[in-house]
Amino acid sequence: MLNKMLLLFMVIALCACKSSPHREYFALSATEADFKVTEQTPVNHIIGIGPVTIPEYLHQNKISFWKTPQQLVLLDNNYWAEPLERGVIRVLALELQAAHRDWRVLQFPWANNQRPQYSLKIDIQRFDAFADHAIIEATIDWINLQTKTVASSQRIKLRQDSKANPAAIAQVFSALLQQSARTITPPPLPFSK
Repeated sequence: MLNKMLLLFMVIALCACKSSPHREYFALSATEADFKVTEQTPVNHIIGIGPVTIPEYLHQNKISFWKTPQQLVLLDNNYWAEPLERGVIRVLALELQAAHRDWRVLQFPWANNQRPQYSLKIDIQRFDAFADHAIIEATIDWINLQTKTVASSQRIKLRQDSKANPAAIAQVFSALLQQSARTITPPPLPFSK
């Protein structure tokens, strides 16, 4: 009886010592830019990125993909390193700042003493990975923050081939955001100089 109790205690102790599964974290990334120091560029426009809205099913930190149009699979032990909407704002800010050297791009929420002239309000309806591709569908509104009106609006719908593993999903989501930034068109005058 004592041997059975000792064996049971050892099994329980072994199970308790077993480490939890290894977690992996992934982040969205911007295009690798040339990081050399350049001459000073005057700032002609202060632009804000945000707010950004994403579908409610993306408000959890596990990376996911659609197995069928109705079945979402959450990948075990594979997480976003930051909330997805924060990653979207960060990548778009980096991409737009690199493309427009005379812009100062602020990330939402911005400080009261750094209020942009325009903000890009981004409503993402779909940011989905599937077994063989990923898509983004979004509406982007340029908001004139002085008049609190929509200066212009555009719709983005992009698709790119991919795989349903966490590294591929992070990579394709990054690529879709980089492409989205290249399609964003500033409103007409008085924005343009």
